[in-house]
Amino acid sequence: MKKIIISSATLSFIASYLLHHPKIQGYIYSDIVSFWYRPLVRDVKIPYIQEGFEYPPLSGLITYISSLIGRGELIPYYNSFSLILFVFYMFLVLTVSRIIEERRNSFIYIFIYLIFAPTMIFYLNYNFDVVFVAFLILSLMYFEKGRYKLSALLFSIATLTKLINIILLPILLLHMKDWKDRFSYIFYFILPVAIVNVVLQLLNPSFFKETYIYHAEWGLENAWFVYLFPSRDSWDTAKLFSATLMVYGLLKMYVSNIGDLYEKSFILLSVFLLTNYVFTPQMLIFLLPFLAVISNSFRPIFYILELANVGIILTWFMEEDPLLPGTLPQNLALIRAATLLYMLTETYLKASGKKMNIQGLVKPLLKTRVVKGGDE
Repeated sequence: MKKIIISSATLSFIASYLLHHPKIQGYIYSDIVSFWYRPLVRDVKIPYIQEGFEYPPLSGLITYISSLIGRGELIPYYNSFSLILFVFYMFLVLTVSRIIEERRNSFIYIFIYLIFAPTMIFYLNYNFDVVFVAFLILSLMYFEKGRYKLSALLFSIATLTKLINIILLPILLLHMKDWKDRFSYIFYFILPVAIVNVVLQLLNPSFFKETYIYHAEWGLENAWFVYLFPSRDSWDTAKLFSATLMVYGLLKMYVSNIGDLYEKSFILLSVFLLTNYVFTPQMLIFLLPFLAVISNSFRPIFYILELANVGIILTWFMEEDPLLPGTLPQNLALIRAATLLYMLTETYLKASGKKMNIQGLVKPLLKTRVVKGGDE
């Protein structure tokens, strides 16, 4: 089975590699190729020191290594970057297959939800998301085995790739029963992150602003509530709305006592994506390994989610301003949000020992309307 999984994952990666290859006519946009047009890559500058970069340090290191090998040439750079992503993708797939085996689940779900998922094919060779989630899922696997120090270090490395895993830290700490283990985990998590960021801040006083504040100043991108805040002048209010929803959703999960570690992680990451003011389509990769791990049945709605998510990049350049509500990408983002909310609710109810019942959800709304109509 392992050989079939590795072979299938390799085919999936090759498809993604070819879809974004800059020398193939009709290639699809990727961040990897877009980076090459910056002086950072074309002139082989050191990220954060000679040139600013809006991703955390490990992401910058991957970009720098690729640009060093590429020596200012697009194809060698693209191939180097792709090879690095391929290695991490293999780590991700093998880790997920090991978790599935330990949980005695069916391997069919790794093919459905991870290897041959349209999002994985279209956005795998695209950005740093597969690196981030490879470290994250590996960290959670070792956490489950009680190897907290190793888990904390891997969790820290994930943070040095993208910051989003920080929302999972509270549930990890709550899973521990010993305060000594909690303090140890926090120490080994913070130490690498602190050392790297402090050193870079000392080398470049603008590091923090250029790296972390950049995205904080970003506008709404593929967030469903752009329909509530269609004017760019209202987007600061939209960010407050986003933060309020996010805090509520995360706190609700932190204080709940449902689901195992992987189910909780899927729910928390879904809450983050649905409430964040930026939900780029490649970020859906964060959820795919967890779906492969926690699923024990096929969910047809998954392909509505996937087709909507893939459609965002396919229609993005067809619009003059793809961020506006009513455009094809934003309509697809709205469909994506609705289907993800359904899958989130379904997972939450299942973890609570309940079943998804559409009639049960709709009947109270219908009764309310009837009562109001009668009063009127």
